[in-house]
Amino acid sequence: MRLVMITLLVAAGAAVPIPSPARTPAAFEGAWMDCQTWRGAEICEYTLLAQRGDRVCGLQRYFATNSYYEQRFVGAVKANVAHIEKICGDPGSETDTYCAGRAPEGAQKVGWGSSNEKLLLCNGRLLSASGGATSDCAGTTKQSGMPKVRTLGNQAPDADEQAWLKSCAAGAD
Repeated sequence: MRLVMITLLVAAGAAVPIPSPARTPAAFEGAWMDCQTWRGAEICEYTLLAQRGDRVCGLQRYFATNSYYEQRFVGAVKANVAHIEKICGDPGSETDTYCAGRAPEGAQKVGWGSSNEKLLLCNGRLLSASGGATSDCAGTTKQSGMPKVRTLGNQAPDADEQAWLKSCAAGAD
């Protein structure tokens, strides 16, 4: 009888799924935003990221020279640094290449441009660095960079941009 009970318990145990080890959370997944008041208007800059493994895709908007500039980018994550490999969007300080399907007629550069930008996670905030700038958090303050937010609210990118972000994270460019 004991042999039958042991056999039944072992067989029943085999049907119980064994939980897989927890996956490392995607540190760059989410939204970061900073809003300031400028000449009586609220100006919000953001970076919205989707991370799958070491691949990160992003949408960003920043304000300079009295205008907003928006870009898409794709990069690779290593530790607390995301190296931006390619970028497109509104030509400005980040890129000179329009994204395909979003360029005005007659645009000279359309597609992907290269980038030497990096994103760093320091003290729970997202910072941007260029070229050979250090990739560690030494010297950053708790106020440096953009804080992570739960939602971008009415500042969120349009549905087409959000669809691009989702497909990029799935492996499409």
